[in-house]
Amino acid sequence: MQTLIFGLQVAAIGIGVVFVALVFLIFVIKGMTKATELSEVKKNTDNSMIIKKEAVPQEAPLIAEDDDEIMAVIAAAVACLTQGKLRIKTIRRVKEENVPVWSAAGRQETMCLRQNR
Repeated sequence: MQTLIFGLQVAAIGIGVVFVALVFLIFVIKGMTKATELSEVKKNTDNSMIIKKEAVPQEAPLIAEDDDEIMAVIAAAVACLTQGKLRIKTIRRVKEENVPVWSAAGRQETMCLRQNR
């Protein structure tokens, strides 16, 4: 019986130490997050995101309304993700020849997966 009680005491002490260490790590991470947010606010008072707009190639003519809708969707997505901290100045289409091969392959795979649903 004494062995069982000793084992339970050791287990309780071990669990308690781990719990206290995890709580300590949570506070350290939250403190670091607040410190980096404060330093970023001081560094970047005017934070803006630059996305340039380029002419649409002849192969893929688009209606001007579609471009306006696409720009509105992109602006809404950026505003949602950055919580209004960034501002879009311009939007630019990315040509396939300027994109790294791994990026183009990832896009193709994503499009294929979405079409197969």
